Amino acid sequence: MGKKPLIGITGYHVRGEEGYGGSFRGLPGQGFSIVGHDYIRAVERTGGVAVGVPVGRQKDCRTILEGLDGLVLSGGEDIDPSLYGERPDMRCWQLTPERDWFELALIEEAIHLRKPVLAICRGMQLFNIHFGGTLYKDVADVRVETLTHQFNRAPRWYLAHRVKLLHPILTDLYGKAEIDTNSYHHQVIKEPGEGLFVSATAEDGVVEGLYHPDHPNILAVQWHPETMAVEYEEGLLPFRWLIEQVKGEGGKKDEK
Repeated sequence: MGKKPLIGITGYHVRGEEGYGGSFRGLPGQGFSIVGHDYIRAVERTGGVAVGVPVGRQKDCRTILEGLDGLVLSGGEDIDPSLYGERPDMRCWQLTPERDWFELALIEEAIHLRKPVLAICRGMQLFNIHFGGTLYKDVADVRVETLTHQFNRAPRWYLAHRVKLLHPILTDLYGKAEIDTNSYHHQVIKEPGEGLFVSATAEDGVVEGLYHPDHPNILAVQWHPETMAVEYEEGLLPFRWLIEQVKGEGGKKDEK
């Protein structure tokens, strides 16, 4: 058996000022870096070894990526609107600019080192911002007829709406042109960044996937496959894609 791929997973960045106790154990003033178990289990179930990547110094991102085989940019807090030329307002939820800066540096180094990346939800939005794209601060800003994209009144694996797959990176992966997905986001892609193409949309036209032809080893989706995988085997497909990219199997398929 060969060496299992080492997959880094980013997580929530909880400042010490946010409190302690409850689900966060520790002492007053402590902060926490938290990686969801669903991400860890999805990586393990597809043949990888999961490693948490806490928010650290941007100058260390290259060293971090050199030690990893692949990276999962996870979901989480809102992205600071100042990164796409706007200001925060009451539509914004929790902001963690330290995490934004750190993960943007991770994206830069991952691209430089050609490391495979699976960007999920917030990760996809940050991927868009890296290339100069913008976001709607809330899905309600898109248009009145949008679906409920922040659907948290059901189990985390609940299939909230359908998604149209528009690019081979997704249609080949899933073997079909439409899938059902869960939905847990309220920020939405507005303008795709330079060189990015929309690879998937929800029934209401909201962007659910992005693709950059110069970086085919980055898969960016808006839904949460890791939580879908709790109930549906199909949720593991993006993680299998990541492991195949690490092993070089994805590149071999692309050459055919």
